[in-house]
Amino acid sequence: MDPRYTARRVTVDREAQTLTIVWQDGHRSVFPLDGLRRACPCAACRGHEGTDELPDPALFRVPALMRWEHLRLEPVGHYALRFIWDDGHDTGIYTWRRLRAMCPCDACTQT
Repeated sequence: MDPRYTARRVTVDREAQTLTIVWQDGHRSVFPLDGLRRACPCAACRGHEGTDELPDPALFRVPALMRWEHLRLEPVGHYALRFIWDDGHDTGIYTWRRLRAMCPCDACTQT
């Protein structure tokens, strides 16, 4: 398995409102929870066109509209995470490749 797309550790910090993924290659991705909710890849949120387009990285710098206190994560096989949000939404499956590609850190968002 490619270490860039293999999570070593995933943590949710409800106080800081972040999800942190430490990847097998040592890279660290820190996502604001509200940004991840707005970036949901499911058909209901993105439409049924089947696009794999990534959200604009600026989405992760927008002030949060909501606090997520009861977020749950479930593994989907060895390839993804399913997020179960406080608002009841639970159809977004975020693949490891997508999460790595959406990494909002400065090194990943420089063009």
